[in-house]
Amino acid sequence: MIAAVLWLALQGGAPTVGDTLWLTRTVAVPAGRTLRAADWHPDDPIELLGPPRITARGDSADITYPVVIWRPGAVVAEVPGPVLLSAGGAVDSLPPQRIALRIASVLPAVPADSALAPQPRAGFVARGTRSVIPLLIALGLAGVLLAPLHWWWRRRGPVVPTGGLPAARLEPPVDRWADAGESRAVAATATARLRAAIALRVPSAHRGLDTAAIIDHLTADRPDWPLDALSSVLRSLDEARFGDGAVTDVLALAREAAALDPRLPGGTS
Repeated sequence: MIAAVLWLALQGGAPTVGDTLWLTRTVAVPAGRTLRAADWHPDDPIELLGPPRITARGDSADITYPVVIWRPGAVVAEVPGPVLLSAGGAVDSLPPQRIALRIASVLPAVPADSALAPQPRAGFVARGTRSVIPLLIALGLAGVLLAPLHWWWRRRGPVVPTGGLPAARLEPPVDRWADAGESRAVAATATARLRAAIALRVPSAHRGLDTAAIIDHLTADRPDWPLDALSSVLRSLDEARFGDGAVTDVLALAREAAALDPRLPGGTS
């Protein structure tokens, strides 16, 4: 029996780590016998890449295993022996065969002086101690610095409000508007001022309501008010603002609306 190695990666030279190697074992096959390859589960660093191949050669046969080796240096592969079967059912197992291999490394050679020398053991790192003394010192310094400022702030005396005089109420120039023929502007101003006075005293009768709704709220909440005069003035002002006809004396309506404001008692419902 003959064992051989077929290296398909290079022509000549030693195989390297990761190359595909075909480990071939030639076995004599007697007449009337059938050859069957044995299963092989090689150990690390040998890895089997596929099932074995059997090639008949007259009275012998080649059994080839494709493998790859993942470690450089000398490696011994123990190829399992095949099984010979006879027609009568007899089984003859052949012993395994050892094949010595030398695998080259794919890494370049490194000079000895380029390797890193082991460094001495590092010493222990000292741990810092925790203390509240720096915090107490900082608080003491802050107290010393802020104490004069606090004393000065306390002796300034009470703060005197600096509010100015109340702003004077600006009266719109309704006389000039009336002379200029802007009767609708006069009516709008008088209506807004009277509605604001009503809403200030009765919030439910706000300016978003129409005249009829405002009179209804006042009838329910303020029956003691001059409701007839309010209704007449508000409706006349609405007519002056939105009506088609011209109001003869819108200035008199504005003055009547202004005169109603003091007549409305204060308070809210």
